[in-house]
This record gives sequence, C-alpha cells and structure tokens, in this order.
Amino acid sequence: MEKKKKGTWVLKLLGVLFVLYISLTIAIQAGYYEAKLGEKTTITEEAIKQFEEDVRSGKDVDINDYITNVQMDYSNQTTKAGVLFSKAVEAVMSKGIDGMVNIFKALFT
Repeated sequence: MEKKKKGTWVLKLLGVLFVLYISLTIAIQAGYYEAKLGEKTTITEEAIKQFEEDVRSGKDVDINDYITNVQMDYSNQTTKAGVLFSKAVEAVMSKGIDGMVNIFKALFT
C-alpha cells in the first residue's frame, strides 16, 4: 500500500488556480472584454440610427422603445452568503480597528 504524499491536494489546487489565471490572462489579452463592450456599443448605435430614422419619417417616438436596459441578476445563495460574510468581516474589522485606535489614544494622551 502506497502512502499518499501530504500536500498533493495543495499542488493540485495551485495547478487549478494557475490554469485559471492563465485562462483569464489570455482572455483579457485577446480582447474578450472589449469585444463584449463593442457589441453593446453596436446595439446602442443601431438604436440611435433607428430613432433618427423614425424622427425623420415623423413617427411618434418614445425613448423607452429604443433603450435596451437588460440587467441580469446573477445573485444566488452563494453570492448572498458571500455578501453576508464580507459584511460581517467588515463589521468585525472596523470595530477592531476602532478599538485599537481608542487604545492608542488612551495610551498617548
């Protein structure tokens, strides 16, 4: 029976994180984010052109017909738990820092 080396899971985790880092770096360098922004700009330019065309032709125009405000809600239980956790950490840290400042004030005044 072979002994499993301690720390192999750490190396696997580091490997996964490294691959994730490289993937994100390549996506950024390849311009994925800029391409997505460009798509939004194209949609906006098309809406502006349609609006101008409708104004020229004398149609009744309503700005809400041309605005595409699509907001996706990506929240789920995990993100909600993360937000609650971060708020709790923030509260503990700010109270701790305030306490430390008060201690230093008491010592040096």
